[in-house]
Amino acid sequence: MAKRYLIIDGYNFLHAAGMFPRRVDGITLENARKRLARFLEACLSPGERDRTTIVFDVRRNRSEVPPREFVSRMTILNAVEHADADSQIEQLIQEHAVPKQVLVVSSDHRLHRAARSRQARAIDSEQFHEQMQQRLPRHRPQQHTRSRCTPLDQPTLPESTTTSSEEVAHWERRIRELFEEE
Repeated sequence: MAKRYLIIDGYNFLHAAGMFPRRVDGITLENARKRLARFLEACLSPGERDRTTIVFDVRRNRSEVPPREFVSRMTILNAVEHADADSQIEQLIQEHAVPKQVLVVSSDHRLHRAARSRQARAIDSEQFHEQMQQRLPRHRPQQHTRSRCTPLDQPTLPESTTTSSEEVAHWERRIRELFEEE
C-alpha cells in the first residue's frame, strides 16, 4: 500500500486549530509550534511522523533561524530561504518524487491548486484538524478502550480491547499537556 506524505502549512494549521496565540511574540509562537508538534505526535503513528513535514513562515531574524529541524520524528522547515511558507510548500510539491502520495494540509487554495497540478491531494486545515481530533484517545466512563492512530490512507476501525489504568493515565496527561496554555 502506498504511503502518504504530509506537508503541513504550520501557521495556517495553528490558526485553524485554535492554537495560534492571541499575543504574538517569539516565545508565544515557539510555544504554539511546540503545542502543534505534541498534538501531531499524539495523533500520528511514528511512521506517519517520519513522512510529515511542517513548514513555517519566518518574518524576522532569518539568519538566526535554522532552515531545518526535527521534532518527534517530523521535519520542521523554516522558510528562511523563501519569500514565505507557501512558496516553500509549492517547491516541495513540485520536487516530490511521488506527488500522488502527498497530502497538503492548508486552507490556502493557492496550495490546493499547486497540489492538484501535480496530482497531489489537498485538505483544508480545519478538516484535517477535525480528523486528527478523532484520532485522539478517548476516555470513556466505566469502560476504557484503546484508540490507536490509524494510517491516513486506511479506514478507521473500532477496537474493542481494554487498556491498563497506567495507559489511560498516560493519555490523560498527554491530552492535558496538549491543550494547556503555555
